[in-house]
Amino acid sequence: MDRIGQQQQVKIALARVQIPAGIMIRAWSVEDFPAIQRLSDAEGWTSPSRRPADSLGAWRNSWPALVAQKDDVVVGFVRALTDGAITMYIADLLVDQHMRGAGIGRSLLETCHQLYPTTRLDLLAADGSRAFYEACGYRLLHDGMRKSYV
Repeated sequence: MDRIGQQQQVKIALARVQIPAGIMIRAWSVEDFPAIQRLSDAEGWTSPSRRPADSLGAWRNSWPALVAQKDDVVVGFVRALTDGAITMYIADLLVDQHMRGAGIGRSLLETCHQLYPTTRLDLLAADGSRAFYEACGYRLLHDGMRKSYV
């Protein structure tokens, strides 16, 4: 799907999502990557800065990939992968630590769901974010596994 199609799809989905006042959610663009790196660095997520070409490639090959803005500043993002029918995997969800608790993360997740309303949303979560996901209606299924090659 091209960028114009993605933006149109997001606009339709957003009509069914409650978004915090002053926040705009839209499809990401390459120009957002420095902000994604900045937010990731602040959280201790190193891949976008240490492996920028790979991370940028991941963003380019992911959909939905959305950013949340306040006053033209990216304050959050979500990057997901989906088959469009059954499963959506949330690869990354991050909100600026100073903006947490305002409903931005919940709105990003809900927008993903509204883009593909028949999918379930699966994810791996850090221990510190478990209460957030539970408050959003997620339930613990089992432990995840990861093997890194780089």
